[in-house]
Amino acid sequence: MSLPRRLLARRHDRPLFVVVALLALVAIGTYPAVDWYLRSVGIAPRFGFWDFGAYSSAVDRWTAGESLYAPNDDGGYHGSYLYPPVALLAFAPFLLALPFRPAALLWTVCTVALLWLAIQRLVTALGVRLRPWERLAVLPLVAGFQPVLLSMKLGQTAAALGALLTFAAAASLRGRSHLSGALTACCGVIKLPYAPAGAHLLGDRDRFVGAVGGGLVLFLLSLFAFGIDAHRTFLDVLAWGIDEGSVARSPRIWLPPYYRPLYDLPHSLAIRLLASLAIVGGVLRAPTDAVRESTALGFAAVPLLAPLTYAYYFVAALPAVVLLVAAELDRPDGVPAVPVVGLLLLHGHSYGLRTAGRTAPEWVPALLLQPGLWGNLLLVGLAAARVATAGGSVSIRSLASMAGRRED
Repeated sequence: MSLPRRLLARRHDRPLFVVVALLALVAIGTYPAVDWYLRSVGIAPRFGFWDFGAYSSAVDRWTAGESLYAPNDDGGYHGSYLYPPVALLAFAPFLLALPFRPAALLWTVCTVALLWLAIQRLVTALGVRLRPWERLAVLPLVAGFQPVLLSMKLGQTAAALGALLTFAAAASLRGRSHLSGALTACCGVIKLPYAPAGAHLLGDRDRFVGAVGGGLVLFLLSLFAFGIDAHRTFLDVLAWGIDEGSVARSPRIWLPPYYRPLYDLPHSLAIRLLASLAIVGGVLRAPTDAVRESTALGFAAVPLLAPLTYAYYFVAALPAVVLLVAAELDRPDGVPAVPVVGLLLLHGHSYGLRTAGRTAPEWVPALLLQPGLWGNLLLVGLAAARVATAGGSVSIRSLASMAGRRED
């Protein structure tokens, strides 16, 4: 049975889920046309590949024997290359082989194609067989997700990192724990704010070992390719980034990538630390059969807990939505509509924030105007609730099984 027929077959027992899922398919699938209109009226940005320009400049400095990191006149690094040295090896083949714009276009095509393949891999790892036309239909849904399209316009890494996380989740479900850990570590090493995605590593020793091994290999490769001085300078870049992340502009001062989940909250750093500790504690006590929920919790927490986050970080939540929908459909009391509603809120964040910022009264806190925040909280909240009760659920099932055996 095809996926559309499977979806429609649930209209009697899961009517809300079917309605919300159809709405999400239409909203995301048609968004490229909406974006074309928004660009024509000067609201949405063009495909400028601005961030890819920073990677290009770093490659030029590297090949010229200069420092990868070029501070501005004020001593900061805004608008320049901010990744660890090893990440440059991902961009260099494109930029050394092609002029800037063809290289940026090829990078965009390759990373989105990688995410498309990763989503298919995850869906099949969950036990769903995809027909060829269904595989093709996934592509416009991946590219039509607004944070993915925004990342494409910037020439960002969000699609590539989202693909790594999605492949990691699929590998974990297929029993390839070491590979899952290594892929997750690769994502976190390349972009440190993705560290919360590693929560699932704590629930399995093999995944954790794979992460340590993968991270060590990348570190040694980075030292060999770029030397110690580049890494010392990167520590300065990190210190600057932490300082920059402590000051955030109001979401009302709108730009398409803006997402400020803890804007204007006192002790935001303490809140992030406490939330991270809560996630760690929940994953450590959860049983091994809660791998879908534990993985989804860490992935969805990335845009919520990163020190300085942007709307394209929502790409990390795509595999979390897939995992949560699958887990909720397997539960008699599941609420699969909730992660889909969360996905819709993430999808509509950028221009929902723009509309809310212009129409809401000034007395409404800017924090509350962010659709992505509510979607992010739905995903993290649902995953956290399932992880927190997973141990109890297992115990209840075990007791029921024991009682049944005694009666026999």
